[in-house]
Amino acid sequence: MSGNRKNQSDLGLSKKYDHDPQRVINKDGSFNVSRKGVRIQSFQTVITMPIGRFLLWVLGAYLVINVLFALIYLSLGTEHLSFAGNPSDLSPFLKALFFSMQTFTTVGFGSIFPLDQATNFVSGMQAMLGWMFFAVATGVIYTRFSKPNARLVFSDKALISPYQGAEAPMFRVVNQRPNVLMEMEARLLLVLDTDESEQVVRRFYNLDLETNNITFFPLSWTIVHPIGEDSPLNSYSLDDLKKRKAEFLILLKGYDETFGQNIRIRFSYTADEIEPNAQFIRNFDVQKDGHIELDIDAVHAFKKV
Repeated sequence: MSGNRKNQSDLGLSKKYDHDPQRVINKDGSFNVSRKGVRIQSFQTVITMPIGRFLLWVLGAYLVINVLFALIYLSLGTEHLSFAGNPSDLSPFLKALFFSMQTFTTVGFGSIFPLDQATNFVSGMQAMLGWMFFAVATGVIYTRFSKPNARLVFSDKALISPYQGAEAPMFRVVNQRPNVLMEMEARLLLVLDTDESEQVVRRFYNLDLETNNITFFPLSWTIVHPIGEDSPLNSYSLDDLKKRKAEFLILLKGYDETFGQNIRIRFSYTADEIEPNAQFIRNFDVQKDGHIELDIDAVHAFKKV
């Protein structure tokens, strides 16, 4: 194994560790790396966070800003605010809060307006902050929607299947969205841990694929690494891979015709997520009218052999 240098690769993830590290790539495609000592990148954070958390972030920032300005108006005195109608059923804080929200959104109903110079000045500053806030929020929302974000589904398990008189690890991937992906390329790498004195050394190997690119991607794609004489897996059983905390790293890239942009997806399987002596079950059928029906949920289906 150590002599097979031509297949070794440097992924920029370092090779020597004092303790056993966890998997290289998490199931969501992120690297198992946390950073400290760097500035918080707010723009990158709000772009990449889940949509539910992003909406809560926007709502929270909106409420916090309006409450802070409401307290300022409250300290200046709500008697400096003129209300149309009879607002006697509102508390002073609610009067200040509603005026703050109307000013911040620049909606200007006209039912509440300031009377003195100090309140006019504060409301003017808040109005300016309001359109800046919504300009930034609009830019972030546009970036989130325009950013290419392929929804590829990988099989729950990678399999070790009989293949051309030998064996081959393989996994399957399918596009969950109806958009057209094309010119897809795949790269598969193997990570193995080796104990050397008091250090854990990670080795990275490029694995040759039966097919590393496809022109069109309308169906599922089964990516296969034939275990030949030159394969780094040639001398290891599945138990050996588990002992060495093996991990298969996957990089897919292609072109999204819908968005007109390139996409890149990362994924990985650990040795514990490999099923031996199994084959994938075909997940598409040809109907009587000649139409091909693809079952996305069946991308995980396999049988023991």
